[in-house]
Amino acid sequence: VDEDKVISGAGIQKGDVLLGFKSSGLHTNGYSLARNVLFTKYEVNDYVEELGSTIAEELLQVHRSYLGLITELKELDGVHGFSHITGGGMVGNTKRILPEGLALDIDWNGWERPAVYKLIQEIGNVPEEDMQATFNLGIGLVCVVSEDAVEEIKVKAKSLGEEVFEVGRVV
Repeated sequence: VDEDKVISGAGIQKGDVLLGFKSSGLHTNGYSLARNVLFTKYEVNDYVEELGSTIAEELLQVHRSYLGLITELKELDGVHGFSHITGGGMVGNTKRILPEGLALDIDWNGWERPAVYKLIQEIGNVPEEDMQATFNLGIGLVCVVSEDAVEEIKVKAKSLGEEVFEVGRVV
């Protein structure tokens, strides 16, 4: 990457918007907790109505690649950072790209969580803080963008077949 094209997060500032893109399941994170909880109630091949699949099918969803999306979005003005949501959740991963003195204000109700996370939380009586720190909760990539760029980025994302959610702000 040419140095002047590197998206390092240095341009992130107060008021930037966090746009979230859907994950395709657990994305390789939190499996110990998920298995521990889900297998207290279900067998691996049990069909679970809420999931619309078996436990095995849910847990074996392929981790999606965001390369095509990132390749398209990085060319747009106002894109200040990307955060792949892995172990550590949205806050743990996204705070790594924030310049010093800035923080995240996440709208945890800004998207519908996939059913697997609801099951894990209910069956395992897992505290909300642990859910947020362990899982992506349905958002696999966060794009930090200037407020002025939000609509253009949403339009571009939708043209690529992506569902995008406003999941918070930089404060």
